[in-house]
Amino acid sequence: MTGLDAILRNYSQLAVLRVLYHTDQPISGREVERRCGLSNRSTMLALESLLDLHIIHMEPDGRAYLYTLNRRQYFVIKSLKPAFDGEDMFWADFAKTVRGAIRPRPLAAVATGPPVREEREYGGRIMLTLLFNTERSRIKSLRSIQRLAERAKERYSLIIEYQSMDLNTMDKRQYDPLWKRVEREGILLFGTLP
Repeated sequence: MTGLDAILRNYSQLAVLRVLYHTDQPISGREVERRCGLSNRSTMLALESLLDLHIIHMEPDGRAYLYTLNRRQYFVIKSLKPAFDGEDMFWADFAKTVRGAIRPRPLAAVATGPPVREEREYGGRIMLTLLFNTERSRIKSLRSIQRLAERAKERYSLIIEYQSMDLNTMDKRQYDPLWKRVEREGILLFGTLP
Protein backbone atom coordinates (compact mmCIF):
# COMPACT_ATOMS: atom_id res chain seq x y z
CA MET A 1 0.00 0.00 0.00
CA THR A 2 1.19 3.47 -0.79
CA GLY A 3 0.00 7.00 -0.24
CA LEU A 4 -3.42 7.51 1.24
CA ASP A 5 -4.19 3.77 1.24
CA ALA A 6 -1.54 3.26 3.90
CA ILE A 7 -2.17 6.49 5.80
CA LEU A 8 -5.95 6.10 6.02
CA ARG A 9 -5.99 2.32 6.35
CA ASN A 10 -8.55 2.38 9.16
CA TYR A 11 -10.67 4.70 11.27
CA SER A 12 -8.19 4.65 14.16
CA GLN A 13 -5.46 6.17 12.00
CA LEU A 14 -7.85 8.85 10.74
CA ALA A 15 -8.95 9.68 14.30
CA VAL A 16 -5.32 9.98 15.47
CA LEU A 17 -4.43 12.15 12.47
CA ARG A 18 -7.42 14.41 13.12
CA VAL A 19 -6.36 14.92 16.75
CA LEU A 20 -2.72 15.60 15.87
CA TYR A 21 -3.71 17.96 13.04
CA HIS A 22 -5.67 20.12 15.49
CA THR A 23 -2.88 20.13 18.09
CA ASP A 24 -0.03 22.62 17.92
CA GLN A 25 1.97 21.17 20.82
CA PRO A 26 3.37 17.63 21.15
CA ILE A 27 0.99 15.41 23.13
CA SER A 28 1.32 12.05 24.84
CA GLY A 29 -0.15 8.82 23.57
CA ARG A 30 -2.58 8.84 26.50
CA GLU A 31 -3.78 12.31 25.53
CA VAL A 32 -4.19 11.21 21.91
CA GLU A 33 -6.20 8.23 23.18
CA ARG A 34 -8.39 10.46 25.38
CA ARG A 35 -9.12 12.93 22.58
CA CYS A 36 -9.82 10.18 20.02
CA GLY A 37 -12.06 8.16 22.29
CA LEU A 38 -10.35 4.99 21.10
CA SER A 39 -9.05 2.06 23.12
CA ASN A 40 -5.41 2.11 24.20
CA ARG A 41 -4.57 -0.74 21.82
CA SER A 42 -6.23 0.92 18.80
CA THR A 43 -4.51 4.22 19.54
CA MET A 44 -1.07 2.63 19.98
CA LEU A 45 -1.41 0.55 16.80
CA ALA A 46 -2.42 3.64 14.84
CA LEU A 47 0.47 5.67 16.28
CA GLU A 48 2.97 2.91 15.45
CA SER A 49 1.69 2.59 11.89
CA LEU A 50 1.77 6.35 11.32
CA LEU A 51 5.29 6.50 12.76
CA ASP A 52 6.44 3.79 10.34
CA LEU A 53 5.03 5.89 7.49
CA HIS A 54 6.78 9.06 8.80
CA ILE A 55 3.44 10.84 8.96
CA ILE A 56 3.99 11.65 12.63
CA HIS A 57 7.02 12.34 14.83
CA MET A 58 7.70 10.91 18.27
CA GLU A 59 10.02 12.32 20.92
CA PRO A 60 10.78 10.93 24.39
CA ASP A 61 9.62 12.95 27.40
CA GLY A 62 10.72 11.15 30.55
CA ARG A 63 8.89 7.82 30.63
CA ALA A 64 6.32 8.96 28.06
CA TYR A 65 6.48 9.77 24.37
CA LEU A 66 5.12 12.88 22.75
CA TYR A 67 3.62 12.86 19.25
CA THR A 68 3.23 15.54 16.57
CA LEU A 69 2.08 15.54 12.99
CA ASN A 70 4.84 15.72 10.36
CA ARG A 71 3.54 18.88 8.70
CA ARG A 72 6.27 18.74 6.03
CA GLN A 73 5.25 15.30 4.75
CA TYR A 74 3.89 15.37 1.18
CA PHE A 75 0.54 13.64 1.85
CA VAL A 76 -0.05 15.76 4.94
CA ILE A 77 0.46 18.94 2.90
CA LYS A 78 -1.36 17.89 -0.27
CA SER A 79 -4.15 15.63 1.03
CA LEU A 80 -4.75 15.75 4.77
CA LYS A 81 -4.47 19.52 5.29
CA PRO A 82 -7.06 20.39 2.62
CA ALA A 83 -9.35 17.61 3.87
CA PHE A 84 -9.19 18.65 7.53
CA ASP A 85 -9.47 22.36 6.65
CA GLY A 86 -12.56 21.56 4.59
CA GLU A 87 -13.97 19.58 7.48
CA ASP A 88 -13.37 22.53 9.82
CA MET A 89 -15.22 24.90 7.47
CA PHE A 90 -18.21 22.62 6.99
CA TRP A 91 -20.64 24.30 9.44
CA ALA A 92 -19.91 27.80 8.13
CA ASP A 93 -20.45 26.63 4.56
CA PHE A 94 -23.60 24.72 5.48
CA ALA A 95 -24.99 27.78 7.31
CA LYS A 96 -24.30 29.94 4.24
CA THR A 97 -26.10 27.41 2.01
CA VAL A 98 -29.13 27.28 4.32
CA ARG A 99 -29.28 31.06 4.69
CA GLY A 100 -29.06 31.55 0.92
CA ALA A 101 -31.61 28.89 -0.01
CA ILE A 102 -34.64 29.42 2.20
CA ARG A 103 -37.10 32.12 1.17
CA PRO A 104 -38.53 33.91 2.98
CA ARG A 105 -35.57 33.76 5.31
CA PRO A 106 -36.32 32.35 8.77
CA LEU A 107 -35.55 34.27 11.94
CA ALA A 108 -33.24 31.42 12.98
CA ALA A 109 -31.98 28.06 11.81
CA VAL A 110 -30.57 25.42 14.14
CA ALA A 111 -28.95 22.10 13.21
CA THR A 112 -29.26 19.02 15.41
CA GLY A 113 -28.74 15.33 14.93
CA PRO A 114 -25.88 12.86 14.66
CA PRO A 115 -23.50 15.07 12.59
CA VAL A 116 -23.76 17.77 15.28
CA ARG A 117 -22.90 15.18 17.93
CA GLU A 118 -20.00 14.06 15.69
CA GLU A 119 -21.26 10.49 15.54
CA ARG A 120 -19.54 8.31 12.96
CA GLU A 121 -22.54 6.11 12.16
CA TYR A 122 -25.18 8.70 11.37
CA GLY A 123 -26.51 7.71 7.97
CA GLY A 124 -26.10 11.21 6.56
CA ARG A 125 -29.12 12.82 8.23
CA ILE A 126 -29.34 16.24 9.78
CA MET A 127 -32.34 17.89 11.43
CA LEU A 128 -32.97 21.57 10.74
CA THR A 129 -35.18 23.53 13.08
CA LEU A 130 -36.41 26.68 11.34
CA LEU A 131 -38.18 29.49 13.14
CA PHE A 132 -40.24 31.95 11.10
CA ASN A 133 -41.88 35.20 12.07
CA THR A 134 -45.35 34.23 10.82
CA GLU A 135 -47.26 31.14 9.73
CA ARG A 136 -47.54 32.61 6.24
CA SER A 137 -43.74 32.89 5.94
CA ARG A 138 -43.37 29.34 7.20
CA ILE A 139 -45.79 27.98 4.60
CA LYS A 140 -44.24 30.03 1.77
CA SER A 141 -40.82 28.56 2.59
CA LEU A 142 -41.76 24.93 1.91
CA ARG A 143 -40.74 24.92 -1.74
CA SER A 144 -37.36 26.50 -0.99
CA ILE A 145 -36.78 23.98 1.81
CA GLN A 146 -37.30 21.19 -0.71
CA ARG A 147 -34.71 22.80 -3.01
CA LEU A 148 -32.34 23.10 -0.04
CA ALA A 149 -32.77 19.39 0.65
CA GLU A 150 -31.77 18.58 -2.94
CA ARG A 151 -28.77 20.92 -2.76
CA ALA A 152 -27.63 19.48 0.60
CA LYS A 153 -27.78 15.96 -0.77
CA GLU A 154 -25.69 16.91 -3.80
CA ARG A 155 -23.19 19.18 -2.01
CA TYR A 156 -22.78 17.50 1.38
CA SER A 157 -24.25 13.99 0.96
CA LEU A 158 -26.73 14.89 3.70
CA ILE A 159 -30.41 14.13 3.98
CA ILE A 160 -32.23 17.10 5.45
CA GLU A 161 -35.12 16.57 7.82
CA TYR A 162 -36.75 19.71 9.10
CA GLN A 163 -39.13 21.09 11.62
CA SER A 164 -40.47 24.55 10.86
CA MET A 165 -42.52 26.69 13.17
CA ASP A 166 -43.44 30.28 13.71
CA LEU A 167 -43.45 32.57 16.72
CA ASN A 168 -47.12 31.77 17.41
CA THR A 169 -46.63 27.99 17.57
CA MET A 170 -43.15 27.62 19.06
CA ASP A 171 -44.37 27.70 22.66
CA LYS A 172 -46.78 24.80 22.26
CA ARG A 173 -46.15 22.00 24.71
CA GLN A 174 -45.65 19.44 21.93
CA TYR A 175 -42.39 21.19 20.98
CA ASP A 176 -40.82 20.90 24.45
CA PRO A 177 -38.69 17.83 23.50
CA LEU A 178 -37.51 19.64 20.37
CA TRP A 179 -36.38 22.73 22.30
CA LYS A 180 -34.62 20.54 24.86
CA ARG A 181 -32.71 18.81 22.04
CA VAL A 182 -31.91 22.18 20.43
CA GLU A 183 -30.63 23.48 23.75
CA ARG A 184 -28.58 20.35 24.45
CA GLU A 185 -26.90 19.80 21.09
CA GLY A 186 -27.98 22.44 18.60
CA ILE A 187 -25.68 24.51 16.43
CA LEU A 188 -27.19 27.90 15.68
CA LEU A 189 -26.53 28.36 11.98
CA PHE A 190 -27.82 31.93 11.89
CA GLY A 191 -30.30 34.27 13.52
CA THR A 192 -31.41 34.43 17.13
CA LEU A 193 -33.85 32.39 19.14
CA PRO A 194 -36.30 34.22 21.41
